[in-house]
Amino acid sequence: MPHTMHNLQQIATTAQTHLADCTLCPHRCGTVRATAQGRCRVGPTSYIASEMLHMGEEEALRPAHAIFFSGCTATCHFCTAARFAFHPTYGVSVTPTQLAARILQRQEEGARSLCFIGGDPTPHIPFILATLAEVGNRRTIPTVFNSNFYLTDTALNLLSGAIDIYLPDLKFGPAASCGERIGGMPDYWNVVTNCIERVWSAGERVIVRHLLMPGHTHCCTVPVLHWLAERPGIEVSLLTQYLAPANVRGALAAPLDPLDVEAAYTLAHNLGLRLVA
Repeated sequence: MPHTMHNLQQIATTAQTHLADCTLCPHRCGTVRATAQGRCRVGPTSYIASEMLHMGEEEALRPAHAIFFSGCTATCHFCTAARFAFHPTYGVSVTPTQLAARILQRQEEGARSLCFIGGDPTPHIPFILATLAEVGNRRTIPTVFNSNFYLTDTALNLLSGAIDIYLPDLKFGPAASCGERIGGMPDYWNVVTNCIERVWSAGERVIVRHLLMPGHTHCCTVPVLHWLAERPGIEVSLLTQYLAPANVRGALAAPLDPLDVEAAYTLAHNLGLRLVA
C-alpha cells in the first residue's frame, strides 16, 4: 500500500541516515559515504545529470518524467552513460523542494509516469524519498524505480509503499565472470534475482529489462529468460539497442548479431513470457 504522508516523511527521515552510513547496496560502504569515497562515490549531495519528458521508456510509461541521477553502484565496461554514471558530481544539485516543483510541472505537461533513473538511483534513495514527501498527495502519476537492482533489503524496505512500478535490469546470468567481472557487482545473480523475487512475491508491478549483449546469449540471455518464465506476471522488456563504446574490447566490442536478437525473441515467445515494448 502507498505510504500516508506522515509515514513517508518518517521514512524519508530514516533514509537520511544512509548519507552518513550507507548500506543501500551490497557494497555496504558504510561511513565512507559521508566523504564520497564509497564504491559509487556518491556523497551526501545528490546530483541530477538531466531530467526531461522522455519517450524512450516502455509504452505504458511514456511520456515519462525521467530524472537521471549521477553516479552508479556498477561499473559496466560497456556503459553508454559513463559521462554521468561514473562522475557522481556531474550535473546540478537541487533541493527536494525544487525537484518537487519540477515534478509537478512535468506532470502538468503530460508525464504519465515519474521515473527515477541513473547511473543508478539507489544511492539517491534518501533524496528521492525526501522529494516524494515534498510532493505529497499532489502527485497523480505512478513512481518508477529504474535500477540495476543491486540492492539490499534495507533499500527495498525504504522503497516499499513509495514506488508503484519496479523496473529492474537483469543484464547478466549466473556466471560470476559476467556480473562481477563486467559489471563490478560481486554475487550479482543471487543479489538481483532475490530482489526481483521479493518485489514480485509482494504483488508489485515488475517490468524486468534484459539487455541483449554480443557474445552473451548462452551465459546471460538464456538463463535470464528461463528464470523469468518461472515467475508468472512479470513483464519483460528485451532491449536490443546495444552499442559498444570505443574503449570496449573483446566480444562486447562487436555489434549485436541480428540472429541473436531473433533467437532471444523466439525463446521468449516459446517460454510464454509477457513481453512489453
